[in-house]
Amino acid sequence: MSAKNTLARKAAKTAAKHTAHGTASKLKRDPMRTATLLSVGGALGAVAGWMAGRTAASASAGAGS
Repeated sequence: MSAKNTLARKAAKTAAKHTAHGTASKLKRDPMRTATLLSVGGALGAVAGWMAGRTAASASAGAGS
């Protein structure tokens, strides 16, 4: 494995740990706000994923025509 890949993996792992720690800390301080923001973010992510999936499906269906 190259040094670049190793560094990228370490950076991703550190970022994930930092995000998890920050989320847990915020959840302790203000649980309703955190739950609301996570719910809204999850819903927006789901909608964006659904739209991207439909766009990709329609693009691949149109390519065969």
